[in-house]
Amino acid sequence: MDKFFIAANILLLLSLSFHVNGEVEAKQCDIFKGSWVFDNSYPLYDSTKCPFIEKEFDCQKNGRTDKDYMKFRWQPSGCKLPRFNGVDFLTKLKGKRLMFVGDSLSLNQWQSLTCMLHVAVPEAKYTLQRIGGLSKFEFSG
Repeated sequence: MDKFFIAANILLLLSLSFHVNGEVEAKQCDIFKGSWVFDNSYPLYDSTKCPFIEKEFDCQKNGRTDKDYMKFRWQPSGCKLPRFNGVDFLTKLKGKRLMFVGDSLSLNQWQSLTCMLHVAVPEAKYTLQRIGGLSKFEFSG
């Protein structure tokens, strides 16, 4: 996998998180420098229970037995990233569109985001349309 593509996707998600979740200590924030840290409060959703994860992307359903890899999060140097808040995310993006363009990595990130949103508002109504390689996901109400 192209390192630039992976870094660009991480940058996109972190930038979006900064914008949606509000303040970030940006004095010496460099999201490209940091480390993966173990966090027992992760993962943010159970992939085996998420209705949006395609079978090819669900490692647990495909026989992976270890789960510790899901308990890591990226911690940039000099930044305190806010924890993802799905309700806040949906509120701030209401009436807007977010597009993921790319390969299977982008698809997996899109599925992960929809799972995190579904956990935040499990009773919310949504529509999911798939036409060829294009998926449209929309919360209503």
